Parts: sequence; structure tokens; C-alpha cells
Amino acid sequence: MIARTGLSQPGFGYTAAVFSVASGVEGMRSTTILALLGFGLVASSPAFAVESFPGTNVGPIPDAPAGSPSCGVNNLGQPRVISFNVSNLVYPVVGVSLSMNINHTWRGDLVVKLAAPGGSPSKIIFSHTGSNVPNGCGHNGILNGLYTFEDTGQRDWWGSSFPTVPTGSYRAALPGGADPGGAATLISPDFRNLSPELANGTWTLTFWDAGDPTPGQPGSGTGTVNAATLMIDQTDLIFANGFNS
Repeated sequence: MIARTGLSQPGFGYTAAVFSVASGVEGMRSTTILALLGFGLVASSPAFAVESFPGTNVGPIPDAPAGSPSCGVNNLGQPRVISFNVSNLVYPVVGVSLSMNINHTWRGDLVVKLAAPGGSPSKIIFSHTGSNVPNGCGHNGILNGLYTFEDTGQRDWWGSSFPTVPTGSYRAALPGGADPGGAATLISPDFRNLSPELANGTWTLTFWDAGDPTPGQPGSGTGTVNAATLMIDQTDLIFANGFNS
């Protein structure tokens, strides 16, 4: 049985937990934790840290090449690669999320992939939205504003099949262009426990356009990434769990 009270330590920026324990094993555990706090071995500032990193190299997404097929997995244009300079992480990665401010006139054209430094691990955020066949053109919804992708997202990306896709918080989606596709999926497990040595560096968010312009409508099916932000949660799990046994 463990009883816990809070102890704020002025000047150190953390709230420690003080335990009264009935077992020797738990007593050793709480003593060790408090000893670490007392000797300053548990850094306070990154213990509850979700770091944000702005993206660079935003701009237009090159259109897919004209010709056949006009859409789909074999029709990718040149990439727009957004870079995030990640630094000063001191704990393994716990969670990852991202936001993008984007305009596009046909979201089913887009393939979007997040990758850690060196290209691995990586995760498709969404692709070929609304299409479960290789050469499908997908959903013709318009993207216009800020879209956040996180594991606690309130919306289903494929389920939001409106003429203009509402801005807000979404879950990532399994790749389209194949059957089945589009189910909600988590981002963080693909990057969780990535060490600081591997997580510090240049992350990338890559956009491809997989759809030709509509015949007779120059500039249709095109878009621009106006801004992007990568969020990395490196909350120390000791603190995240509230010292619970």
C-alpha cells in the first residue's frame, strides 16, 4: 500500500512525490526516486516536455506528371520535402504529432509521409484519400487551413468527406490505393522509444501529388504547404506515470 503527498521544491521547477510505504521493495523504489531528485539526476525542465519544431522549405507541391495513369500510386510528382531541425532531446521519444497549414484543391491526390532522421522509421500520415484501387483519384475535397494529426485526434480523416475538409484535429489514416485502406491509425508507436541520439537531427515531412490537373482546367488539383510543425513528446515515463507502482 502506498500513500502519496506532493512536495514542491522551489527553484527546481518540479513537484516531487513523497511516499509512505509498507513494503521494503516499494520503500527502496521510492527512496531511489527521491534520492535521484535530491541529487539533481532527474532533470526537471525536460521531464514534462513536448517540444515543437517549425518546418522549413514550405511551398508549392509539384503536380503529378501528365499522362496515363492520371491518378494513383504510380503517378507521383516530384516531392515537396519539409525539414524539421530537431535538437536538445534528452529522453527517448514517447509520442509524435504534427500540424500542417495547407491549401489543395483535391486531397485525394496527396501522399504525406513523416520520417525520422536518416529516413527510418517512417509513417504514412495519409495517402490517396478516398481510393481503394491503385489508379483511383480519391476524394475531391478541398484542404484550406490548419490540420493537426495526433493519436488523440477528434476526427476520422477518411470519414470527413466534405466538399471542404474541416480544419481541426485528426487521426492519421492507413494508406489508400489498395483495399482495404483509410482506417484510422496511430503515429507514435512507429517512433516510440527512439533514443535522443537517433531522434536529434533532421526529420522530414514529404508531400507528393499523385493526380494530373483536370483537362481544360489548368492549375486544378494543385496545392501549397504554407507551414508545418512537428511536436515530439519526450515526457520522462517516471513523471508521466505519476510515480505509480
